[in-house]
Amino acid sequence: MKNKLVPAILLGAVVGGLVSLADKNTRNSVINTSKKTIDYAKNPDELKNQFSSNSNEPSKFDEIKEEILFWKDTFEEIRRNNPELEESLKNAKEIFDKNRDQKHLQ
Repeated sequence: MKNKLVPAILLGAVVGGLVSLADKNTRNSVINTSKKTIDYAKNPDELKNQFSSNSNEPSKFDEIKEEILFWKDTFEEIRRNNPELEESLKNAKEIFDKNRDQKHLQ
């Protein structure tokens, strides 16, 4: 065989997997996951029910989206109610940028 890369990678993966099984926690995790997988293979409806029961809860994406929208609205409200604060923050940013640029030039 001319190309020994693929067989070497596969052999390395097998050896790495066997070495990682020396750890008891990893071994137990693999055993538990294998048992769950076998159970789901024997009872696919159980897996479907598990996914469909979680669909009533909001997803993490939706939660993060709501949080971002809340903070966006809060900042917009602060900006509208306090134009002096916005101007002060812009000035502070400009000062920090100038100081940073001066440090990079030195």
